[in-house]
Amino acid sequence: MVSGIYRVGGLVGHDVGAVVVARCYSTGAVLGNSDVGGLVGSNGRDGILHCFWDMETSGQTTSTGGTGLTTTEMQTASTFLEAGWDFVDETENGTDDIWWILEGQDYPRLWWELTPEN
Repeated sequence: MVSGIYRVGGLVGHDVGAVVVARCYSTGAVLGNSDVGGLVGSNGRDGILHCFWDMETSGQTTSTGGTGLTTTEMQTASTFLEAGWDFVDETENGTDDIWWILEGQDYPRLWWELTPEN
């Protein structure tokens, strides 16, 4: 859970545009009083690319960056593949194999979190 008073986001509280935030997501609850967003609380420019937040688990339906999705959409590989995320065993979005997902059961994970049990 992330909580605060002003400029509160699931991943970024306030983006002043110093860096581009790309291919990330947030799933935790977000609580605040002003400038609150599921992914970004306050955004000074449009530097949030191909990022998502779970509207159901965050309790937030708005954000100044990213795209809000349902839990089901967040646990679906095609959501991320269509946004250009590079997954294990696909080459259309690259061959670095950065992400993997246990479809319908979990959110995307980094490749190094893949274990034989998965």
